[in-house]
Amino acid sequence: MSAEIRKFFRQIINNSLNTQQVNYLGELVDSNFNLNRAAGFSSTMPVPRQTAANTLISYFPTEEEIVNLFACMLLHEGERFYNRDLAIWGRDEFLNLLRKHKWSYDRDLGMFFLDPFYEREINFLKKIRFVDLREKVSVKEIIKELTDVTSAMSIADLEWRVVLRLYDLERETGELIRKIITLLLTRQELQMFTSDLFVCLKEMAINASKANYKLLFEKHVTAPEGITAEKNYHVFLERFRDEIDENGNSNLFQLARQDDRYITITFQSTIDAIEIWVTNSQNITAVEKQQIIKKLGMSPAKENSFVNDDDELKEGAGLGINLVLRVLRSYSDDPHPLKVVFYPEFIKFGFTLTREKLRAKIPEPEPEKKKS
Repeated sequence: MSAEIRKFFRQIINNSLNTQQVNYLGELVDSNFNLNRAAGFSSTMPVPRQTAANTLISYFPTEEEIVNLFACMLLHEGERFYNRDLAIWGRDEFLNLLRKHKWSYDRDLGMFFLDPFYEREINFLKKIRFVDLREKVSVKEIIKELTDVTSAMSIADLEWRVVLRLYDLERETGELIRKIITLLLTRQELQMFTSDLFVCLKEMAINASKANYKLLFEKHVTAPEGITAEKNYHVFLERFRDEIDENGNSNLFQLARQDDRYITITFQSTIDAIEIWVTNSQNITAVEKQQIIKKLGMSPAKENSFVNDDDELKEGAGLGINLVLRVLRSYSDDPHPLKVVFYPEFIKFGFTLTREKLRAKIPEPEPEKKKS
């Protein structure tokens, strides 16, 4: 918990809400909350405003809980909030403070997302820290260079990062990525996890490139005809599926190249963990955001009328997520091991697996049989 966040939020509560509104906010987030009971006051005794603010923060003590309280306030800003309209003191300053602490607010969903994915300046693999696959490259040469670099690594070389930029996961690209995972994990004696990590990465990359393709298809093909995902979601989706069925990704790949709409794959190893995330170079529709977080087992604060879980035509920014979740849950105790962060200009999707959990999955070597 950041003391700075806690202190600023207490000021927001003191300056924005009266006692009844503090109780109302707490009840919206947790139906069991009762301000008087939590503060140790009788039901008929008024609770002073400052005591109310301190009680709310004591009841919701973690940074995540405070951020959820603030998200609830943003959702109701300008509306009647118990007994008067809600105006949030220090709103923009607090948003800036949360951004500094890696919290990103998505207006479409009315939710904050904590970004656990950031590049550390730790690169041991200087020669292959960044590989640009948007143009034709010699995959064999890259693999040879990678092999040469990793051959000099030891099991103690745990801190490195490799970044790849590409439009889509083609066959050669997939081979390269699998080779990277294999070589790097082998040097850490974690090679038995190569297949599982590659499956997760492949599904995330496919989802990311497909999400890019949808927006490009709308921009260049259907929007000029007056058909958009926002206004004609089902019609647009049917057209997109027809394009995939007839032409695969060939036409859409050319659009991605034309607009330079790429995805970025980041592999990062630290002393404590292995991290992999995929970054989209653009945002996606509100409908697809809601589909994604529902597949992740979360509930959106805002619901969209276009989302229908029983719709046979329902598409996919979330296809493959269930497979990824099944794999990750075998290596993680986190109830939500696959993370997503929505920014106005891009999206991050990925996971962190601790080295401790991975090593616990390595089977013990069988004892040698004694010679008779």
